[in-house]
Amino acid sequence: MKAVALAIFLLWMGIAVVGAQEKVIIGGSGSMTDGMAELAKAYLAKNPSESVHVVMDGMSNTGGMEGTKMGRLNIGLVTDEPKGADKDKLMYKVVGRLPVGVALHKSTPISKLSTGEICDVFSGKITSWNEVGGGNAKILVLTRRRDDANTRPFREKMACFKSLQITPDAIALDRGGEVLDAVNMRPNTIALVSVDPADSIDRQNLKTVAIDGISPTLETVQTGKYKFYNEKGIVTLGAPQGAVKRFLEYLGSAEAHKILANHGMIPVK
Repeated sequence: MKAVALAIFLLWMGIAVVGAQEKVIIGGSGSMTDGMAELAKAYLAKNPSESVHVVMDGMSNTGGMEGTKMGRLNIGLVTDEPKGADKDKLMYKVVGRLPVGVALHKSTPISKLSTGEICDVFSGKITSWNEVGGGNAKILVLTRRRDDANTRPFREKMACFKSLQITPDAIALDRGGEVLDAVNMRPNTIALVSVDPADSIDRQNLKTVAIDGISPTLETVQTGKYKFYNEKGIVTLGAPQGAVKRFLEYLGSAEAHKILANHGMIPVK
C-alpha cells in the first residue's frame, strides 16, 4: 500500500502543472476511468506522437472538477455539470449515459425488485432477504461515504427514494470500485452501482436486478423504459486547445462511440 501511495504521489508531483505541456492528463470519476483508458489506448495507436495518460486511481466527481481547476488534469471525468462559480471556469461536455442499477451477489436468488422493496431495503425497513423472496440471510446494504453519483438518479426519479434516509446499519465505502468489489466478494450484499458490461468479466459474482420488471440495459435506457442513469461528462479549464482538443474530437468518432458502448455507456453526440 505504501508503494502504491508513493507512486500516486510521484505521479501527481510530476503532473502538477500540465498547461505548458502537450501531454493530456485525464482523471476523475472512477466509473469512467476504464472506458477512458481504452479510448486513450485506441487513440494513441492511431496517433503515436501524442501523449495521453489516464489516472486510474478514481478521484470521484469532485476530484475531476478540482483537479482540472488546479491544472493537475487537462480533462476531468465528471458525473455532474459544474455549478456556481465553476460554470464560469470549466467547460462541460456530456460524453454519454450510463445505467445505474441495484447490484447483488449472484448467490442471492432474486432477479427483480419493486421500487417499494428497494426503498424498504435501503431504509432498513426490510432487513432479511426472505421478505423479498430470497433466503433467510440478513441484508447488508453498502453505500458510499460521499459524492455518490449513483444515488442521484434514484432520488430524482424514484418517488419513495427522494428523501429516503439510508439505514444506519449500512457499510459506507470510499470508492465505487470498492463497492463493486465488496458485492462481488460478499454474499447477501446490495448496492447502487454503475452498470458496466466489463464488470461482468472482472467481477463474475456480481449481478444487477430488474426494477419493476425492467432491466438496466443500453436498449431500455435508449427507449426510455429504464429511467435510472447518470450522464457522464468531461470538463476542461476553458476552451480545449491543442492536444486536448484533438483527443476530444476523437471522442466524437464512430470508433470511440463503439468503445464507450462496450463499457455500457450510451454515447451522446
